[in-house]
Amino acid sequence: MKNEKDLSSTAQKQSKRSYSRRKFINTLGSSTAGLIAAPYLLSKNVFGYGYQNNSSYVSQVALTQADSYSRAYVKNKVAHLFESLGGLSGVVKRGDKVALKLNLVGGSGNAFNEAHQGRSVTETMWTHPEVFRAVGELLIDEGVNPADIYAVEALWDDESYNDFGYRAAQNELGMQFVDLNKPDPYDDYMELQVGDHKSYYNSFTCNRILDEIDVYVSIAKMKQHFSAGVTHSIKNQVGIVPLQPYATHQNPGRRDALHVEGGEEGTHLPNAISDLFFACPIHLSVIDGIMNSVGGEGSWNPTFEPADYNVLLAGKDPVATDSVASYLMGNNPELDRFDLPAGGQADNHLKKLNDFGAGTNKMSEIRLVGDGAGIITSASPENLSHQPHSIVLGDNFPNPFNPSTSITFYLPDRQSVQLKVYTVTGQEVDTLVNGVVPAGHHEIRWNASGVASGIYLYTLTTNNFRVSKKMIYQK
Repeated sequence: MKNEKDLSSTAQKQSKRSYSRRKFINTLGSSTAGLIAAPYLLSKNVFGYGYQNNSSYVSQVALTQADSYSRAYVKNKVAHLFESLGGLSGVVKRGDKVALKLNLVGGSGNAFNEAHQGRSVTETMWTHPEVFRAVGELLIDEGVNPADIYAVEALWDDESYNDFGYRAAQNELGMQFVDLNKPDPYDDYMELQVGDHKSYYNSFTCNRILDEIDVYVSIAKMKQHFSAGVTHSIKNQVGIVPLQPYATHQNPGRRDALHVEGGEEGTHLPNAISDLFFACPIHLSVIDGIMNSVGGEGSWNPTFEPADYNVLLAGKDPVATDSVASYLMGNNPELDRFDLPAGGQADNHLKKLNDFGAGTNKMSEIRLVGDGAGIITSASPENLSHQPHSIVLGDNFPNPFNPSTSITFYLPDRQSVQLKVYTVTGQEVDTLVNGVVPAGHHEIRWNASGVASGIYLYTLTTNNFRVSKKMIYQK
């Protein structure tokens, strides 16, 4: 989709904003669904709840922090995600045919746009080939025949697949590739039925491979979308249909029918995304957010700019997985509408799919797992008439504990905070929090696995406040 959006108007160009990761983090308040994105959480032993204590989990999403596309490193990180989800045995089995849907939006003509600011298109817009390779290798390790794994994408041009590492990974692993923009290797396309949950479309014209596969994996880039709010594993579905049947005379360079055929784009595009999901359900979502972008899905968007979120996500509930990714990028997945990068709003397709029972978009129902779970932590909404007027460090619970305990603290206003764990002799054991923390009640869970039983001190320090309390780790 070379021209995903007509962005030529002066007004849109003048509305360009800077959407850095820091800006999005700073715009999140403790009143949003009781959650905050928490880059100040440091320890791998910290588990952020990201939900209220009385929650009933219906899904889990694995999260890990990552800062490199080194091949072995990425495979280890993706393996950790899958292990945190309980493995892939419930998703794929020996003898299955598996599709790996990439996101190579825009084609190679957009790969060298100055908006990438010197970065590779695989680091800003596209599923990185090393994440693609890692998923393929892990499926093969699970017993899937390499010849039964199909990389799939509706290519704008062959160069986008051949020249950026995807073809090399496919060939080296012995997988296959099907261009969804063509009927090959079949004689013609087929109609993939939507079923009872249709919003607008009864069916979609698709390559027949999508009807033959047993498992569909969406490997998406963690991005915002200029017209839909977010581009994660479910919005990636737009690329399962060929361009030509869904292009219009007014805009032949994109699947315009999916955007506006049924009316206003902010309503119709989410309906099309929902219909595509039911036509081709996602069994496993993997989201590449190590290096990514904000402000839009491609370098043609006037608000597009590179970002570093340094995360990888995976989940067997794609609605939940996309909801966590959306939350990290500053869009509340539970609201009726998503904010758009250049202003305005679009209907929230994640809420729509939740209402259909396809998965949950409610953060209170999502259990975060993996060593990056602490990136999101809980914070109660502020109600100043009932809040203390000074800093409070609560008693940990349970106490004694084995192997984890909750530590709570309250801040009357935004402050720079350190929360550390020490032995009774003063030796530092762990740093749980280090950075600027919003006002409100905060709850952090510390997992003491790997340290000795005994008495520990946890100490909260701000610019003009310091207090310590004792806790007992009893194996």
